[in-house]
Amino acid sequence: MQKRTATKTEIKKERDQKKVAKVVKQKGHPSGKLPAGKHLHHVKPVVVGGKTTNKNTRVVTETKHKQIHKNHRKQGKI
Repeated sequence: MQKRTATKTEIKKERDQKKVAKVVKQKGHPSGKLPAGKHLHHVKPVVVGGKTTNKNTRVVTETKHKQIHKNHRKQGKI
């Protein structure tokens, strides 16, 4: 089964700042903004159809986020 890749329009739609702010609030940051050095990581990447939801995102440090993506590139996942 071939993986579906999201279109540019879908990717842009999923990075809607209102949606991101809502999820960040659900993650325990009432202002809707992450503290400095923190990133919102999509477990299933947006480019392959992942959504900006509480279930599909994690708040991680910038360093951890870079390491996750580096490992995914090594494994050929992105």
